[in-house]
Amino acid sequence: MHHAIPQLLELQRLDQSIASLRSELDAMPKRVRDADAKLTGARAAVTAAKGAHTQALTQRKKLELDVEQWRERARKYRSQSSSVKTNEAFKALQQEIAHAEAEAAKAEDLVLEQMMTAEDVEHRARRADADLKESENAIAAEKKQLQVEYSEKKKKAEAQAREREQIAKSVPDDLLDLYTRISRKHLGSALAEARDGQCRACGMRILPHTLQLLKTETDEEVFRCETCGRILYTLEPIPRATPRQPENGAATS
Repeated sequence: MHHAIPQLLELQRLDQSIASLRSELDAMPKRVRDADAKLTGARAAVTAAKGAHTQALTQRKKLELDVEQWRERARKYRSQSSSVKTNEAFKALQQEIAHAEAEAAKAEDLVLEQMMTAEDVEHRARRADADLKESENAIAAEKKQLQVEYSEKKKKAEAQAREREQIAKSVPDDLLDLYTRISRKHLGSALAEARDGQCRACGMRILPHTLQLLKTETDEEVFRCETCGRILYTLEPIPRATPRQPENGAATS
């Protein structure tokens, strides 16, 4: 197995880690926007609740004015009843008075209903306001945590990039170029372990001769999977030559 394989494995580990960190860093702005969107939604809920409360109060005042107008009309008809001269006119006024009082009673019922509605809407407005304050505190804490997380991940990615640069210097240029090309093709997976007679990346069989050479300590050849093209390596122990035992009865020095 080529002596630079361990360095390539470390490069692959760092490249995959850096790619993951950069992906997380790229996602951070969206997470901040999502947090701001939650806050915008909570503020919109408060605005809507307060608007509904204002509308309820306005409707209540209108109904109270209707009550007063019908009551005033009934008082006006009563004051006129003492000056009428015919029974027909008196009966007509009595009917108008009864109608005005009935309408006033209906309006009063509506006022009571509207009072209950206004109280319910006011309660929802207070709840929405409380929810907004809670959201503001929670989202402020979340954004602060995101800033800390972003800073930590950025520093880690930069440190790993520097480490990668140092390791890459110890890899022959032609092998580093091969690693880079395969890594781009397979999205950061340039090396594959040869184990149990298979390429563990694609699952295809590896020739026994290739497996044997991979386990040879002095072999400097780079082997690739014939199917997926990844650089092969093995973590299995390299067999050591054992001293030949003397035959029975043979002289030893």
